Amino acid sequence: MAPARLSPSRAGQMSFALAIGAPAATAAVLVPLCVHITDAALALVMVAVVVLVVIPGRRLAALVAGISAGLWFDYFLTRPYESFTINRSADIQTTVLLLLVAVGAGELAARQRHHRAASEIVTENLAVVADITELVAESTVAEEVLEAVCDALIALLHLSSCQFEAGVTTVALPYIERPGSVSYIAYQWDPSTKGLPVGVVALLVSSHDRLVGQFRLEGTFPGVPVSTQALAAAVVLADLAGVALARPGRQPSRSPAASAGQG
Repeated sequence: MAPARLSPSRAGQMSFALAIGAPAATAAVLVPLCVHITDAALALVMVAVVVLVVIPGRRLAALVAGISAGLWFDYFLTRPYESFTINRSADIQTTVLLLLVAVGAGELAARQRHHRAASEIVTENLAVVADITELVAESTVAEEVLEAVCDALIALLHLSSCQFEAGVTTVALPYIERPGSVSYIAYQWDPSTKGLPVGVVALLVSSHDRLVGQFRLEGTFPGVPVSTQALAAAVVLADLAGVALARPGRQPSRSPAASAGQG
């Protein structure tokens, strides 16, 4: 059984709690050792704690961890003890370095987290495309392919509904085009920040450079971001639908439709 994952909000709360509490607890534990260990060694311990806190990759939590580490290092481990006053320039430098290390480590961890998430999305998109490709190769029924593409598009683009319309000759709706963007013909729409436009968006299906139909897509909620990678995968799915429709005797006798609420 796969381990349960924390929700993003829960993970964020835990990151901030650790960013605030872990440096304070570590500094308090180090108090009995501060007369036996150099300030540099104590600072390295605090740096290690900060790095552990920022591993999940949240920039704001990293900043909080750095500030917390600097404050509690000053309070517990520098003279005068149990005071936020700093008398020595070396201690000021150490406190500032703790903050800089936290911010730098947090930035690196955040970038790694972003790249890991992007890699997972690409892998999922490729799996969807591979499944539809296999279906196109095996199925002898055009409607089956079109329905499978609609189901895949709903999951991929966070849609409330998807319907295939055959025999389209003109494009009047905002539509998805290559390599993965939404166009109103006159200007480009940014789905990565605005999501899909409200209303119907067309995903065109061509066969041998001839427009043979379109998927009519409707988003679940306005403003839900849709990545360029997801739109590019949607274009590939439309191409696969065009391949299925191009084969003799495989023109759809009806317009397959799917919706997120259907079982």
